[in-house]
Amino acid sequence: MKTRRILILISLTMLASAFVSTSLNNERSHDESHLYPAPVDSKKLDINNISTWFTNIGSFNREPVTGNQGFEWPKGTNHFARYVSGIWMAARVDGDTLLCLADFDEEFLPGYIDETGTPQGLNDPAYRIYSIIRGDTLSPDYLNWPANQGAYLNEMGKPFFLGTQTMFYSYTDGYPQAHSNNLGSTAPLKAVILQTNWAYTNIGLQDVCFSEYKIVNRSNHLWEDCYIAIWTDDDLGDAWDDAIGIDSLRNLGINYNFDNYDPQYGTNPPAVGFKVLRAPMMASSQDTARYFDPPGSPNLKIKPGFKESGLYAFNVFYNSDPVTGDPGNYRQTYMSLQGLRRNRTPWVNPVTGQVTRFAYTGDPVTGLGWNPTSSGAQRFIMVFGSLDILPNDTQSVIIAQVIARGSSNLNSITKLRELSDHVQSIYDNNFQSVLSSGNNSSSVPNEFSLHQNYPNPFNPSTTIEYDLPTSGEVVIIIYDVSGREVRRLMQAVNLLAIINLSLMQMDYQAEHICARQYSAVIQ
Repeated sequence: MKTRRILILISLTMLASAFVSTSLNNERSHDESHLYPAPVDSKKLDINNISTWFTNIGSFNREPVTGNQGFEWPKGTNHFARYVSGIWMAARVDGDTLLCLADFDEEFLPGYIDETGTPQGLNDPAYRIYSIIRGDTLSPDYLNWPANQGAYLNEMGKPFFLGTQTMFYSYTDGYPQAHSNNLGSTAPLKAVILQTNWAYTNIGLQDVCFSEYKIVNRSNHLWEDCYIAIWTDDDLGDAWDDAIGIDSLRNLGINYNFDNYDPQYGTNPPAVGFKVLRAPMMASSQDTARYFDPPGSPNLKIKPGFKESGLYAFNVFYNSDPVTGDPGNYRQTYMSLQGLRRNRTPWVNPVTGQVTRFAYTGDPVTGLGWNPTSSGAQRFIMVFGSLDILPNDTQSVIIAQVIARGSSNLNSITKLRELSDHVQSIYDNNFQSVLSSGNNSSSVPNEFSLHQNYPNPFNPSTTIEYDLPTSGEVVIIIYDVSGREVRRLMQAVNLLAIINLSLMQMDYQAEHICARQYSAVIQ
């Protein structure tokens, strides 16, 4: 009889009580009637529990016809956690400040910039969103996969299924007529963005979707003091009871419900976040950057004299507030990317008294540190910089959208952090565990395999996934560090099975468990 073993480290934590809810009566500053004109394309990434929209003009998470919320979770429930998100960029170019923005209004259009610096592809139907599903090699998007635009190919020269569902498209801010956002409205930067989005059906990643931005400087000028940011307006169900924070240790921007009830999600509402997995590279003579390009491939890139820049700022906007409100012009937008507020003043952490570029760095779960004291409709940006990007240089940013629901609004943050840690481990392993998993396709496993439990550490439960080449009865035995058998479970299985283990099943009293390892044996 075959056996496999894993170690599970259990840690118990105490959760703080929920905040008391108050609300702000700010007016919404965005246009609810926004419509995307032709030739803009929009498609859904909806292979797992998340169903959300992407456009080939830089914005995403917004329903393209009505202009309403577009990030539905769980899929099919008509509950929405995000309204609209997008990318912001700005740089100093020959003494001028140039921006390109995608938020409520977009300054990008489909296409690319040719060798003469001229934007092309606006009316070319080939510059659309391509979406492929793993295993479907007959779809029009698979058969016409745009490798000539920069879409990834595998080692056999075929479309690369990075996820169970994979998207690609190319767009640029090079069209002067697109620059009409009040927060920008400058001359073009002449950026080309090659965007790849993907998602998995694997257990543990069903509430996650990924995006990579490959940003190319197609101008003939240095982008000096360049900032790149992910901007988002997260309406987590109802917009007026939300709060925002940054988990700087995890590079995780969080939107959560201020109290334990949301008019759309009800009690125990979820928390949603942006997880940064790869930041742009910056010069650092003593470092060497290493990354896989494309992600999930064996193609390791090594860049001596560079390192990841990391997050530069986390800024928050409260509608039209004169101090902390949305920027009103390109100068204020550029300042906000530097971590300053609308009136040119810096944030000051009220707990430490220190000037900072990061707002709300406290822990809402424990109540420690700097946390919001009220709820309301608000937005945030996660900023990378300051960068110098040479002509024809390329930068890569990889983010994950993550969402989780726990036993309360604050426990949802805890679950979101656990999911964030799992996503980080998947990325650190170059997605190999999910690209090779039998659960990512309909193929039958050819050998017994046991996957790492998730989450780990856990409280109060964890999930163990395993594959079998043939169906049969499985025995799961849990031992403590002394070798004592804690629990024996039996299960009749198919080719793939999932076991959920709870602390309550282990016949221990929780107060006697601080941090303990267990061995799970599957026979």
